[in-house]
Amino acid sequence: MANGGRQLFCRVITPQRMVFDGQADRVVVRISDGELGVLADHAPVVSTVVPWDVRILQGDETTVFATSYGFFRVADNLVQILVEEAQAAEEIDIDQAEHQVEQAERELSEISEAAEDEEDVDRIREDIERRRRIGENFARVAREYREDS
Repeated sequence: MANGGRQLFCRVITPQRMVFDGQADRVVVRISDGELGVLADHAPVVSTVVPWDVRILQGDETTVFATSYGFFRVADNLVQILVEEAQAAEEIDIDQAEHQVEQAERELSEISEAAEDEEDVDRIREDIERRRRIGENFARVAREYREDS
């Protein structure tokens, strides 16, 4: 180990389950400020995660997860990525992800601008946009990183 024996650990967690819990040589994540690579002994960081991919490098192996929105924290050689959704690239159902995008686009086109409560319309539109971006990201990650795509 080039880092003097210090080891980095990573956890990717959703409300439903622990998606990844193990050692890593490097973790690359997209936070609100851009892409961030983390090695052992990285300075503490807390930020938000945006839909993108998380790459966990262990020796010659790279494990890739598509993620949704959430939080990122690194401290004391522990990377924690807490997101609404995360799925390994090879486990993503591309048809389902594309269906999520199509459904969101359909819902966006059906929102009435003449609704009584404009705040509700804005909140609903924002929620639908979030689902569309997550679906697009999951489809992109599957296409980019899956060996069978």
